[in-house]
Amino acid sequence: LLISLWPYMIPLFLVYVAEYTLQAGTWTAIGFPVQDKQARNRFYEYSNWMYQIGVFFSRSSGTIYTANMFVLWLMPILQCLNVLFFWWVAKDQILYNNSLLLIVCFYVGLLGGAVYINGYTRICRDLPPEHREFALSSTSVAESVGIVVADISGLFLQACLYTIHNIPGAVVPCPTRNMW
Repeated sequence: LLISLWPYMIPLFLVYVAEYTLQAGTWTAIGFPVQDKQARNRFYEYSNWMYQIGVFFSRSSGTIYTANMFVLWLMPILQCLNVLFFWWVAKDQILYNNSLLLIVCFYVGLLGGAVYINGYTRICRDLPPEHREFALSSTSVAESVGIVVADISGLFLQACLYTIHNIPGAVVPCPTRNMW
């Protein structure tokens, strides 16, 4: 049964890796101006507020809409593209507009919450009742593993962005610091 849950586990794993990498890595290196620690902290706070509002709305939509498996898999891919987008923004300070970025942070929350609610809703609708409890608890492990992977990768992503912008305070060294 566990192996048959991969269609639900992988989207949850990927969306958690992507969104927590954004929060732990790229969002910590965005500020207006980037050298100002208070500006970075302010953007981080507001980006997370917008993210949480997006999560709230999308998780609240579970009774209104249930995504099919194609959409369930598409949303984490879009979330991974958000990681690339915010890396580019933080690295090159392109599209460095607070309002625009906060709207995208809201979108990040919408995607993350939608994968969460739709992944578990699909399990409840697709699997027989006798397998649901095991499937729900087993699938939740994918979230936890995704968060751990994201937090570790976010530390290194943050370190590289801090290196690029000569910002002190990274907890780990950037493994590719000689490239920048």
